[in-house]
Parts: sequence; structure tokens; C-alpha cells
Amino acid sequence: MKTTFAVSAALALLTSMVSAAPNPTNAEQSRPYQVAVNFIGAANAQFTQYFNTNGFGSPIYNNLSVSKIFNTGGATCYFYGIDGSYTVVGSGATVDVGPPQTQVYGFCN
Repeated sequence: MKTTFAVSAALALLTSMVSAAPNPTNAEQSRPYQVAVNFIGAANAQFTQYFNTNGFGSPIYNNLSVSKIFNTGGATCYFYGIDGSYTVVGSGATVDVGPPQTQVYGFCN
């Protein structure tokens, strides 16, 4: 009888420890993945900004007149320019912005 109780108590303890352990899958899903995007202008002037891949947009506060956008990979990204350009950049792609202009907003998913 004592052995049965001890085994039951040990199993209950192990079960509670396993259920309390963090689930890496859920933890990874709660943190959005980020994509590094390089914005390239004249004379190879450039800057990099990171965008979450959860579909929420981010403002871009750099006034460089951008002629190319390079997406380092991981998601498709969408950018809006100050003069009305709309540029879609696939994962791992480099796309021309025409006409070159300051980018003001972007998102990836």
C-alpha cells in the first residue's frame, strides 16, 4: 500500500512538473520573427531596418531617397514611398524603387 502511494505521488509530481514547463513552440510563436531589409540609395548610401513578420507595419524614419530595396529573407515585405510608390519585395530579393524616393512605411508577413 505504501509503495502504491509513493508511486502515485511521484507520478503526480512528475506530471505537474512537465505541465508547468514552458512549451518552446508557444514561446516561439509569441515572439514575431524579424526580417532585415536594406534600403539602398545613390552612391551606395544605405541603411538597414528590421521588420516583424506578423503583418504589423512600421514607420521608416530615414529620409534617404531609396532606389533599391533588398530583403534578406524570411518573408515578403511591402513598402510605401513618400511620393506614392508601392514596392513588393519577395524573400531574398532586390527590387528597384521607381522613381527613387524616401520610404515612409513598411510591413512583412
